[in-house]
Amino acid sequence: MPLPLLFQHPSLRPRTLLWVVLTLVIATAGGALFAYAGMPAGWLSGALVATAVVALAGAPVAMDSNIRMVTYVVLGTSMGSALSPETLTGIATWPVTMVVLIISVPVMMAAVILYLEKVAGWDRRSAFFAAAPGALSAVLAMAENSGADTRRVVFGQSLRLFVLVALLPAAIGGLGHEPSGALPVHPVVPDALSFCLSVGAGIVGAFLAERFRFPGGAMVGAMLASGAVHAFGLIEGRLPDLFLIVGFVVLGANTGSRFAGTRLETLKSFFLDALAALLIATAVSLAFALLGSWLSGEPLPKVLVAYVPGALEAMTIMAFVLGLDPAFVAAHHLTRFLGLALLIPLAARLLFGPAAIPSEKTPIDDTEPKD
Repeated sequence: MPLPLLFQHPSLRPRTLLWVVLTLVIATAGGALFAYAGMPAGWLSGALVATAVVALAGAPVAMDSNIRMVTYVVLGTSMGSALSPETLTGIATWPVTMVVLIISVPVMMAAVILYLEKVAGWDRRSAFFAAAPGALSAVLAMAENSGADTRRVVFGQSLRLFVLVALLPAAIGGLGHEPSGALPVHPVVPDALSFCLSVGAGIVGAFLAERFRFPGGAMVGAMLASGAVHAFGLIEGRLPDLFLIVGFVVLGANTGSRFAGTRLETLKSFFLDALAALLIATAVSLAFALLGSWLSGEPLPKVLVAYVPGALEAMTIMAFVLGLDPAFVAAHHLTRFLGLALLIPLAARLLFGPAAIPSEKTPIDDTEPKD
């Protein structure tokens, strides 16, 4: 007997739904384990590691796009609540760190491209797009149109995001930053009315951002709308802890599921190259973060999270989890995102000319990348 029309959509088929549920169970178990062990950002990093391990073992873990969208709205709304009237006075220092960030991007890309091309033996097109610090969706679209090997690009970008989300909390804690626990310390909304108003603001902001295709989409839109009402003192407090825990688990599951379908041969072929490229990019980020922190007087952990080559959404959430300023981090990653989106097509055209067949000397699987 055929399925009802409602369940014929790929994301609603019973088998797919079952794996979404199992993925969430696995991610929750991993997050709970890390949180119980007192690991920094335990619910997020634990969910990520558990899901990635199961994915690499061959399980078809998956995350539904609708669940992911709701999660972005919830987390964006809570991150916006971290803003206050005092936040507005701190914006005066942002131009200094912005300038240093802008200078750091071409230096970082040049260092990574040099390694991937001259040492790892990647073709120049693939090395160029794999070196782009963030903006995966935009960079992937450009890579496909420029003739780069998109599978190399996706693997390098995904591994970078995995390592940063899994290890950055511990690294920031090692720099002396407190708190480095599992949940933010901001107070919870005091009543049901404030809760509804806060969620409503986040939903409206997310809808508008998605409608106008704003970078970061639902999460950034919800954060901006929620941040506006909190920064002007109209609402106080973040969403309850349960909403945040669920959001961190879903985000970790979504990131970990990027490795679904990746064969061990692929992992072995590119792991060391991608990891070395990440270490180079992180070293450049740290050097410029030290400079930006010294020039602006901002704390080093805060500037470092704003500079590391991670995804806009993931690094903004990371700042929120670690008790840093999510608005500061989001503004810097958004600036880099827009710069990459505008300048990489021009740079690729000048450097490479028309698209050509990419170099694929190393055999890897044909698995399509996950968003």
